[in-house]
Amino acid sequence: MRPCGLSLRTAAVVMGRPKLEIGTYGELTTAELRPGVWEAVARYRDLDGVTRRVKAHGASQAKAKAALRGKLKERKRTNGGGGDLTPDSTVEELAELWLAHVRLEHDQAVERGAKPSKSSDSISQYERCLEKVIVPALRKVTLRELRPQRVDRFLRTLPANGRMAKTVLSQICDLGVRYEALDVNPTLRGYVPPRAQTDRRVLTPEAAVQFRQRVHAWMHQGATHGPKRGYDRLRIVDVLLGTGIRIGEVLALAWADVLDLDSDHPTLYVGWHLDKASKRVEGRKSGGAPYELSLPPLAVEALKEQRDLQLPFDLVFPTRNGTAQSESNVRRHLREARGDDMGWVVPKTMRKTVSTAVYEAKGLEAAQRQLGHATPETTRRHYVKPSEKAPDNREALAEYSTRIRPADPQEREKTG
Repeated sequence: MRPCGLSLRTAAVVMGRPKLEIGTYGELTTAELRPGVWEAVARYRDLDGVTRRVKAHGASQAKAKAALRGKLKERKRTNGGGGDLTPDSTVEELAELWLAHVRLEHDQAVERGAKPSKSSDSISQYERCLEKVIVPALRKVTLRELRPQRVDRFLRTLPANGRMAKTVLSQICDLGVRYEALDVNPTLRGYVPPRAQTDRRVLTPEAAVQFRQRVHAWMHQGATHGPKRGYDRLRIVDVLLGTGIRIGEVLALAWADVLDLDSDHPTLYVGWHLDKASKRVEGRKSGGAPYELSLPPLAVEALKEQRDLQLPFDLVFPTRNGTAQSESNVRRHLREARGDDMGWVVPKTMRKTVSTAVYEAKGLEAAQRQLGHATPETTRRHYVKPSEKAPDNREALAEYSTRIRPADPQEREKTG
């Protein structure tokens, strides 16, 4: 018996075709509209429960299908994920949903003009952690099977990125608990991967001179005519050593950010950085508030020399085409220049060098503000080299010492 009011054909379709889960799509079908133009079509059930036809086109059947899959993936992302999670859903499915939520929250915050809770760089790091570490190891494990013991074993196998992996997996599982696909978060009270030892080494003035000399020699190595390779590397180093800002923030500097360079008090606006595609992005990498820095002579001279080149671009350190330089290229050039015995020197070393110099002269709060950290604790834990000498506390200990061992020989005999 067919449902009341439906034709035989419609009833067959309704009864024979199961309803799609929200956020999923059905079979992909294709048709050649004309020579060289293919159309791919699929039914997609949107967040409002309505199933709609989605189309895409391509020069071949395969290209049309690929275009449609991309379109469906983007539709799923903008809808905040996919269908309902259950204990039989996989870690990969939960991870995809979590990442879709994170991206959507970021995009919505940007559209409202609000500060996203997670920066685009942080989201890129999460994505790499998922692709390289978590998903390959746990891809088809169901949430029902994601027990604390299994998570513990997984975290103990990680040679690197362990803490990041646990952080990401914990946030993913929080979503699973919220959606009732997990009873508890299996990462809680589990194994905590050890924190990588922070390299606290900084450049002494003598070591900084040596490093600069090596960069200078590398720039001129083999140059007989034409522009030097990495012509601006030494000036980039001087800005790093003169400010303590990040390498991506240096490469994102525009001349509009360099304020009053010829005055008695030149300053620098730090409010841009480069993303992973070397695109200049407003805001700081850490998501911290933009701020202004006073420039010391080392950075001022480097910026004046760069300005004297009169390059016809807005960026301070552009490529020959006026675009932002790749951070990885600059890092590679500095590695080539430094030599094996200075292999520990990286751009972050110069940030620590500046922080330590300011800390020793003016204290922790001044060092924190120089680097633009939100709290002094970050500066203290990661960017300040502890002094290897205790302060001269002889005056403070003088009375204490005298009471223990009196200076008067007669009093000393009484006390033994």
